[in-house]
Amino acid sequence: MRLCSSILGASIALASTLCASAAVADGYSRPGPTYAMPPIMSWTGFYVGAHLGGAWSDVEWANVTFTGERVTNDSNGFFGGAQMGYNQQFGNIVVGVEATLSGGSLGDNIRSVVDPAQSYATDINTIVTVTGRLGLAAGQWMFYAKGGWAGASVDVSGRNTAIPDRFSFDDWRNGWTVGGGFEYKVARNISLGLEYNFIDLGSESISGVTRLGNPVFVRDNDVQIQAVTARLNYQFYRDEYRAPVK
Repeated sequence: MRLCSSILGASIALASTLCASAAVADGYSRPGPTYAMPPIMSWTGFYVGAHLGGAWSDVEWANVTFTGERVTNDSNGFFGGAQMGYNQQFGNIVVGVEATLSGGSLGDNIRSVVDPAQSYATDINTIVTVTGRLGLAAGQWMFYAKGGWAGASVDVSGRNTAIPDRFSFDDWRNGWTVGGGFEYKVARNISLGLEYNFIDLGSESISGVTRLGNPVFVRDNDVQIQAVTARLNYQFYRDEYRAPVK
C-alpha cells in the first residue's frame, strides 16, 4: 500500500512538471506584439538645409540715355543660402514644395565705348524662390525637377567721373525659375545633393534722375541667372507606430 502511494505521488509530480514545461515552451514560441516602423529611407517630412555654389548672370541693356549704346553686364560669383520645404512620398513618386533664400554678389562694371568717363553696372545681391518639386525615389537616391516663382534685388547704376555724377536704381524684380537635381541620403535624416537652377527676371525699362538732377532712361534691362549649388538637408521625422500586430 505504501509503495502504491509513493508511485501515485511521483506520477502526479511528473505530470505537473511536464504541463508547466509545455506552458512555458508555448509562451516562448509565440511572438509578442510587434510595431510597424516607418521605412528608413522615406522622403516624407519637413526639412531644412543650406546650399552653396556658383552663379552667373546674363544682363543686357538695350539702350541708355547718356551714350545711346547697348550695354552688357554679364558676371559670375559665389552664392549661398538656406532652404526649407516639405516632401510627401507615394511609392516611388515624391512631390513637395520648397522656399530658398540666397545671397552673394553678381556684379559687373563696364566702361562705355562712346564716353570712357562713363561706366555702367548691374548688381544682384539677393535671390528668393518658391517652387514645387516632383521627384523619383530609388532607395537612398532621389532625382527631381522643380519650377515656380523667383525674385531678386537688382541694382542698376551708372557713373560719370568727368562731371562727376552718378545714378543708382535698386528694384525688386519678379520672374520664374526651373531646375532640377538629385539628393542622396547618407543617414536617415541627412541628405546631400546637387542642383541646377535657371532664373528669368524678365525685361524692364527704368527712368529717373542722377544725383545732379539729370534725367536718365535705361531701356529693356534684361536679367537672367543660372546657378549650380551643393546642398545639405536635415529631414524631420515624426515616427508613427501602427496598432500592435499579435
